[in-house]
Amino acid sequence: MPYKIERKRNGVIKRFSGKVTFDDVLKSEQEVSAHPDYRTLHYVISDYIGSDYLGITAEQAQDVNALRIGAHMSNPRIKYAFVIQNLGIKEQIKEAISEGLMLFETKIFDTYEQAAAWVGL
Repeated sequence: MPYKIERKRNGVIKRFSGKVTFDDVLKSEQEVSAHPDYRTLHYVISDYIGSDYLGITAEQAQDVNALRIGAHMSNPRIKYAFVIQNLGIKEQIKEAISEGLMLFETKIFDTYEQAAAWVGL
C-alpha cells in the first residue's frame, strides 16, 4: 500500500510513498472521512514527500470534490495541509483553493515540519 494513515489525538497524517495513483488518494480520503472520529478531527496532513505522485485529472478532481462535500457537512472545521514539492501538483492544489473547491482551510508546505506547526503539532 503506497500510503499509511497515522491517527493522532486531534488529527490524521497520511504519508504517501512510492508510486501513488488516483485510486490511492481517493481510498485514503474515504478511509479518513468514514472513520467514526472524523467529526472531532482538527486537521489532516497529506505528506507526499518521497512519493511519485503525478496529480489528478479534472474528472478525478470532481470525484474527490464530491467526497469532500459530504465530509465538509460532517466537520467543516478541519484544516488540510499538503506537503509536496512537485510544482505541477502544487499548482493543481493552488488552483483548487482559488476556485473554492477545497471547501476546507487548506495550505501547501514544502516540509512536514511546516505543516505540523501550522496545524499545531
